[in-house]
Amino acid sequence: MDMAMQNRFLESDIPYGKLAKLGISKEKTLSMPKDLLETFLSGKVTPLIQTHIKSQSGTLYEVPLKLQLIQDRAGNIKLMTYPVRKDIVSDIALNNDEKDRLRQGEILRKEIKEDGVRRMQFIQLDYETKSLIKRNVSNLRLPEQIAQMEKINDIQLGMNQKEAIKEGKPIELEVGHEKVSVGVDLKEPQGFKIVKGDMAEWDRQQKIKYDRANEGFMGYVLTDQNRWEYQQVVDKLQHKETKHEVKEEQKPTTGMKL
Repeated sequence: MDMAMQNRFLESDIPYGKLAKLGISKEKTLSMPKDLLETFLSGKVTPLIQTHIKSQSGTLYEVPLKLQLIQDRAGNIKLMTYPVRKDIVSDIALNNDEKDRLRQGEILRKEIKEDGVRRMQFIQLDYETKSLIKRNVSNLRLPEQIAQMEKINDIQLGMNQKEAIKEGKPIELEVGHEKVSVGVDLKEPQGFKIVKGDMAEWDRQQKIKYDRANEGFMGYVLTDQNRWEYQQVVDKLQHKETKHEVKEEQKPTTGMKL
């Protein structure tokens, strides 16, 4: 049932110009550790990466964030960035109840107006960065993904189960003699995930968090020798700088398109 990681994007799809704005040249991108580069090209949300962004005033900031390549229905490839924040910052109107539901791991289905157009979107919180991941509901093609899952596993979902998935709620199924849980997960390239195990296992995987006892977060950092190393990338003092940088560079959106 596990979906093996495979490259959804080609090396030629990599938006090197946009990565350069984060202080990551083509050479540095291609020298990423294999697991990091494969995650990036698969369309999954990457682990934390320490980036360097220059503000309009010329100040260089170290900004820890996660990256994700996504593709819209028209085939356009976008680079999304999810910077570390102290708390949820959003350019969309979320009430306290919606924020609490996001913190508890729920996925919201909400109509959002962007660029003058109203679209139904799924919204999910990335626990580690506190950034919001957003995808247009139509881009996920959930009816097609559900039909494919039914065909592969020779099962038939009920109408209520299908509607629950379309609303962003995970469900538990019995496939053969195994329990599996399926649902929307915007960290996955297809926005849909199948987990071996019951809902408790689904929740456990969704809520895997960083070590709160650690002063900072672990992630990938470029050393002075231009080598990528897995080490601590954030300390508490950098949160203010990160937030300031996001505000200067572009409006504080959820996942930022570059």
